[in-house]
Amino acid sequence: MSEGLSGVFSIPDELELLEFFCADPVERSVEDGYWCYEVTDRRGVRLRLSFNLFERSVQTALQVMDSPLITVSHEGAESMTVAGQTMTCRFSYKGSDARLVLRLGDSIQLDWSSLRKE
Repeated sequence: MSEGLSGVFSIPDELELLEFFCADPVERSVEDGYWCYEVTDRRGVRLRLSFNLFERSVQTALQVMDSPLITVSHEGAESMTVAGQTMTCRFSYKGSDARLVLRLGDSIQLDWSSLRKE
């Protein structure tokens, strides 16, 4: 696992990410802690997922053909894990926890959720 400067945002190593996305990053700046991956499913839905270790942020953008559908960004990332065809990212920030679950296969499935904590 790699960790950011604060030791808080842990991510899979580059080989695990290569195996998960079945592709090299489309953009990468190791010195800036930035990686970006793109995948397209059989329906033509394209996902662009980027993250920054030092900013502890993750962004997802979905589009069909050249039409953007939605972009979601979150800061406060704590961990990113990969198990088979599923990636899970956990976030924590003042008063809330959030989670991203990304499943890749025949189609891209992307679920963002957040809960307020007392």
